[in-house]
Amino acid sequence: MVAGEVPTMIRTTLAIALALTCFSCKKKEATAGDKPAAGDKAAGDKAADDKAAAAAKLAFKKLGSLPLEAEVPDDANIDDTSKGAGYPSVSIYASPTTFVSGTGDMSDVKPTIEDTKAQLGKDPNKLKAFTKEDKIGDGWVLELTRESMIEPGKELYGVSVRRTIGGAAWDCGTNGSSKDEQAKAEKLCLSLRAAK
Repeated sequence: MVAGEVPTMIRTTLAIALALTCFSCKKKEATAGDKPAAGDKAAGDKAADDKAAAAAKLAFKKLGSLPLEAEVPDDANIDDTSKGAGYPSVSIYASPTTFVSGTGDMSDVKPTIEDTKAQLGKDPNKLKAFTKEDKIGDGWVLELTRESMIEPGKELYGVSVRRTIGGAAWDCGTNGSSKDEQAKAEKLCLSLRAAK
């Protein structure tokens, strides 16, 4: 290990903790005094619809130095963390933040689904159950539930997708704060393909 380099497990734990901190932020619920006037409601609904439509726009983006691209929201930021990790790795900052990793000496990418499930059990957020296990043409999809280490009692919805692209194994996944976030991350992971 190079002086000043953060070990993979610590870096991964910090990244997950940061992502979960962001997920745990809750929107302020409107009170009776916060409700818009009847005339303002239509304008507010249209603005919300426009914002949702803008956020929903997806496009394929290259994943840093990885030989991959994925369909991500237009406003997603791609952070190539390969140099610090010591193996091919990117963080996709969208909702939810999703992580893609390739193989390498320090990588957590495992050769079998059983090994992957065992590795997922080592996450600091306690594994409750695997809720889906599907084989796909070039890998698998695992869905799982966890208990948040930041908010005990709060359920997290994880996903881990294995893809084999260009003869190499790639893991993609995250812990989302809702089933909707889990579904978005899974769709993103399934969109991985060789960069064009």
